[in-house]
Amino acid sequence: MFVFYAYLLIHLAEIKAPITMFKNILFILSLSLTFSTMSFAQQDSTKIVVRAVAKDAKFIGTSMGGAHIIIKDAKTGDILAEGYTEGSTGSTDKLVREPNQRYGSLSIEGAAKFTANLALTQPTFVTVSATGPMAKKQAHVTSSTQLWLIPGKDITGDGIILEIPGFAIDILQPQTHEVMDKNTITITANAVMMCGCPIKPGGLWNSEEMEFTAIIKKGDETVARKQMDYAGKTSTFETHFSPKEGGAYQIIVYGFDPRTGNTGVDKTTFVFSGQ
Repeated sequence: MFVFYAYLLIHLAEIKAPITMFKNILFILSLSLTFSTMSFAQQDSTKIVVRAVAKDAKFIGTSMGGAHIIIKDAKTGDILAEGYTEGSTGSTDKLVREPNQRYGSLSIEGAAKFTANLALTQPTFVTVSATGPMAKKQAHVTSSTQLWLIPGKDITGDGIILEIPGFAIDILQPQTHEVMDKNTITITANAVMMCGCPIKPGGLWNSEEMEFTAIIKKGDETVARKQMDYAGKTSTFETHFSPKEGGAYQIIVYGFDPRTGNTGVDKTTFVFSGQ
C-alpha cells in the first residue's frame, strides 16, 4: 500500500497535479501509518508475572501488605509498570518441604503475584525490583534483577521470582519513649519470616536454630547484650534488663539464622526515671 502511494505521488508530480491533491494523498498516507502503528502495539501486548518470595519461606502476599513491584526500562529509567503483589503465601509443600524440580512449578492458584500487560514495540532490557513486605516499613528489603522482554512473548506461570531475605521484627515492649520506673524492664519482640510465617521451637521455622538478641545502649555505649528466649507464644521472644542509672536508652533487637544468613532488626527507645 505504501509503495502504491509513493508511486502515485511521483506520478502526480510528473503531471503537475494541483497541490490540494498532494495534501489529500499525504493525509490518507498519514492515517494509514497511524492505524498500522496502533495495530502493531496491540498485537505485541506482553504479559509479565512477578512474584516476591521470602528467603527460606513463602510468597509475600496480601497478609503482609504485598511487595511493591516496579518494572523499568533499564536504558531510559522509564517506569513501564508498577503495583503490588496480591494473593496468598502459596503452598508450604512446594516452597519449603519438597525439593525444587527443574521446570517444576512453585506457585499454585491464588498465590501472590503482580501482573503487568506491557505494550512493547521492540525487545526491551528492563530492571524488575520488589520491595517488601509493605506492612512492615522497618523490615523493607529491595531485591532486583534484569532481563530482556520480547514483544508478544509472555512470562507467566511462576513468572519472575525475586527473593526477599530477612526477618520482620517488631519490638512490642517497652513502647517507644516509654518512661519506666521499675528496676527490671521486660523487652519483648515479635519475629516472623518476611512472608509472615511463624517462628517457634520445633516448628517448620525452628527458633531453636536461630538467634534473637537485644542490645541496650546509653548514648554511644553498649551497656548490655541479652539473649532473647521464646516467650511461650508463637513468634514472640523476650529478655529482661536492669538499668543502673536514669536516662534515655536505645534498644536494638536483631534476629539471625546461621543456616540461611537471614537477618532482621528493629529499634526503639525508653527512658528510665532512676527511681
